[in-house]
Amino acid sequence: MLQQVLRPVFWVIFRLIFSVEYYGVEHVPDRGPVIIAGNHPSYLDPVLVGLPLRRQIKFMAWDALFRVPLLGLMIRALGAFPVDIGKGKGESAFREALRVLGEGEVLGIFPEGQRSEGGPMGELKLGVARLAVDTGAQVVPVTIGGAFRAWPKWKLFPKPAKIVVRFHPPLVLDEKERLERKTDREYHAAIMQTVAERINRSLLPALRGGSLIEQFYKQPPSSIRSYEWGPLIALIIALLVSIGRGTFASHWIGIAWPAAIYYLYLAADLTMIQPGRFSKWLRNSMPVWLILIWHYPLTRYTLLPTGSLNPLLTGAVLAAFFSFFYEDYFTLQKFVRGIVTGYYFSLLFELGWPDETGTFVTLLVFILVFVFWYKVIYRWLIGLAAVVVIAIGIWMTGKIGAPFLVYAALAVGVNAYLQTFTSIAYDIRRAGNVNTGVED
Repeated sequence: MLQQVLRPVFWVIFRLIFSVEYYGVEHVPDRGPVIIAGNHPSYLDPVLVGLPLRRQIKFMAWDALFRVPLLGLMIRALGAFPVDIGKGKGESAFREALRVLGEGEVLGIFPEGQRSEGGPMGELKLGVARLAVDTGAQVVPVTIGGAFRAWPKWKLFPKPAKIVVRFHPPLVLDEKERLERKTDREYHAAIMQTVAERINRSLLPALRGGSLIEQFYKQPPSSIRSYEWGPLIALIIALLVSIGRGTFASHWIGIAWPAAIYYLYLAADLTMIQPGRFSKWLRNSMPVWLILIWHYPLTRYTLLPTGSLNPLLTGAVLAAFFSFFYEDYFTLQKFVRGIVTGYYFSLLFELGWPDETGTFVTLLVFILVFVFWYKVIYRWLIGLAAVVVIAIGIWMTGKIGAPFLVYAALAVGVNAYLQTFTSIAYDIRRAGNVNTGVED
């Protein structure tokens, strides 16, 4: 009863804090004894594995976890039972596991016997194989990716992160061989080797991706990217427009100084700043900060519609941008590329079709489409906020019609452009998370 009440609560909590994707849930048999064996990157794993399944899992869990506030309540509600991992204390837990499987239930085990350090699975204990051989239970390997980032081993609290959980097809032991080789340790070791291979097959692409990312952070900065020329092109056009509209003499400094500082920073990044995680993050986020700082003088001094909605737009962009602290580097880069492209094209549209909601609509619709397409953390909150802000903008201006649709179409077009942009051949699910392709 407690499990039925708390499971929906845990589901909501995990969906709010983390971005969780599940694959292969259908591989867990609907009936009969089943052992679910997986890697163990975090304290969240029993809850992560148990949430999507209709059947209750009885987890063998380290007894210390039951003393962790909230987590202990969660895993107890999901059917876990404590195991004393002290030397010589395992036989009672083994007997309890035999009882669970003997009653045709689902047993969850992390065969490493301890948390992973974020890499491939270490040496596996033979308990899973012994239980499968003794009971004939099917073994479903499960790979958990991203949870180590969500709750690193020596951190007190978890943090938002993308997590992918993949259930593999079950390993079914041959009945005759199982009975004939019941006490054969080599047979047990071969079973565990198969389990480890299936788990690591999905885990290793993510680990390779993570290793490449760390190497990338140490590489010298890249030359100026195509979208980083956007501010310079916008500056030239803005100065020409200001000449034509008679504002150049009095306002050219106000138009030019933000872009000048931006390109001075780029020059410093290319020549002096030490490569690292922060410098690359700053390089990629800088175009967004430039837009937020530059928008008012750029539009005011070129006599474009400045818009009464700038505070709303600034708040919305910053709120969406915050979630990318928890995203991977390349998703951030795509987001910035899209924001920059959408923003400067919307200003071009403003020259021929002035509308105070134009840039506002373009950026918010872009954010709305992007966060759901890439399954960004907090996408539901960001999406809801974007819809509310757009609605407020429509209410404040009383405008919705052809201009709204034109600028919204521009935002959709920018997202389509990002889909065809192939120079960043990178899938978030393969970096820091887990390969989700069908390979078994």
